[in-house]
Amino acid sequence: MTTDTTRDPAPRTPAQVLLESRQKESRNKRAAVTRELNTMLEDGDPITFVKVARRANVSTWLVYSPGTREQVQEAITKQRQPDTATSQPAGIESLRTDLALARQEITVLRREREDLRAKLRQALGRQLNNLSTAPLVDRLNRLAGELAETRASNTELKLQVAALQDDLTAARTSLRRMIRERNTDTPG
Repeated sequence: MTTDTTRDPAPRTPAQVLLESRQKESRNKRAAVTRELNTMLEDGDPITFVKVARRANVSTWLVYSPGTREQVQEAITKQRQPDTATSQPAGIESLRTDLALARQEITVLRREREDLRAKLRQALGRQLNNLSTAPLVDRLNRLAGELAETRASNTELKLQVAALQDDLTAARTSLRRMIRERNTDTPG
């Protein structure tokens, strides 16, 4: 009896495919950062985190992430160490370029932030519009019923107060009459 040992592996789930795709994309981006660092070192181009991110076409988040940050920092340190006769400090133009790149990135990030805020406002608006009004109508109907009951009770209580006031007035009048009669009956 022979058994088939060349079975197909279990099919991958969409989550596994997505995970593998993201891992591959991450490896490719990290490799691009490494290539750019090597190129910048060879060319003597001053290395900054922002410049590496721009040239490798990756986010600045990636160049500051663990593993990559150390690589960039090592390249910056290596570049700053005095080389034989070719070492030059970063010039004013290099600093201006870094500043311009940083300003560009700030502008892009502000635009992204505003876009995200607008999308969030729209999503919240859609959620509010999608809320059912049935619970509100039920509550309004219940409150209207309670209001009618309260008004009826209030009217009834007012009638009772009026009747009690009439009884009190009659009792006072009767009491005065009795006191007068008693005072007139007693010889003085």
